[in-house]
Amino acid sequence: MEKKQSTLKRCVRMLFHSLLRMLPLSTSQNQSVDPKRILLINGAHIGDVVIATSLLPVLRSAFPQAEIGFLTASWSHGVVRNHPDVTYTHCVDHWRMNRGTPGFMGKRLRYWKTRRQALKEIRALSYDLSVSMHPWRADFLPLAWQAAIPVRVAFSGGLFAPLATVLADYPEHQRFIHQGECQARLLRNLGIQEEHIRRRRSSLAPSSPEAVSEVCKLLGSSRIDQATYSLIHMGAGGLIRELPIAFWRDLASRLAAGQRVLLTGKGAREAANAAQVIAGLSNCVNACDKLSWDGFVAAIRHAHTFYGVDSMASHVAAAVETKCIAMYGGMNNLARFRPDNENSTVWSNAVPCAACERQFGCPAMTCMQGFDPNQILQIQQASAT
Repeated sequence: MEKKQSTLKRCVRMLFHSLLRMLPLSTSQNQSVDPKRILLINGAHIGDVVIATSLLPVLRSAFPQAEIGFLTASWSHGVVRNHPDVTYTHCVDHWRMNRGTPGFMGKRLRYWKTRRQALKEIRALSYDLSVSMHPWRADFLPLAWQAAIPVRVAFSGGLFAPLATVLADYPEHQRFIHQGECQARLLRNLGIQEEHIRRRRSSLAPSSPEAVSEVCKLLGSSRIDQATYSLIHMGAGGLIRELPIAFWRDLASRLAAGQRVLLTGKGAREAANAAQVIAGLSNCVNACDKLSWDGFVAAIRHAHTFYGVDSMASHVAAAVETKCIAMYGGMNNLARFRPDNENSTVWSNAVPCAACERQFGCPAMTCMQGFDPNQILQIQQASAT
């Protein structure tokens, strides 16, 4: 049955591609033209956009005079809003990625409203080059085509791939290639040389004094360099990727014996979980819903060590070069979506079914069991000496 469905999808895709090739596609005859304005496009979630920022130093090196715009969703806009390498920002909330707006029609209406505004902005700026970083349907290639951007770079597996002028293959079955390196293939196929590609590294905007002040206030310290603390972020984009409260309480109690511990999160559920973790423990602060996005980044940036799971927070820690200890399950490809920094350590269980790529996991979830805070801290301490 699955084989029949796969064959049907391929046939539909081929037919759709044939129809798209009949459109009058505006293209540039010189794909290596020196662009004045470049638009990076990634409408996925926060962690995906943090990874995508790794292309910014590459483009800045290859095209030092170019202005760079970045299209994201509204929920990940903070990642690039004040980034020193980004001149313009645009927001489109794609209905496939939207975890917030209720209902099918609500998501669709939100998508078309934000898309219409972004298209108007992008047309007015007359971008010379666009790079669509999502490998499949939410690549926004139709938007780039409608905006008459002459050079449009994208992955070949997307539904709207014929609208691109430069294509790269997404290494879906090459398991040990990081997502940032996958995206760098787009720039290689554009003709950017390795001397520039080697500069690839995720980054976030420097923390403002106001953002640092948010953290100091929570810690009761007048200066951030006088505050020694570790940070725990328990939440993830899906509940199936989270660890039990007992694990975090054990970890927090061990950490709090020697330093402050800051617990971050968002929403009533995560705030309640954090309160349960630190109940009766001294030296711990529940910072859930008490930090802005910039304050949250500053809190991770100045932490001694970050502890978390497979979530955007671990990618933030990697981007700001904070020591990161992350516990990953077996749903996603570990090598593809790990925190991309030498200062990051990922713990996972070697189970034969990983990576299963099941969005909602399985009943057993053996890949998320057996993590031992004591063992993690012992090995961490041994590696630091």
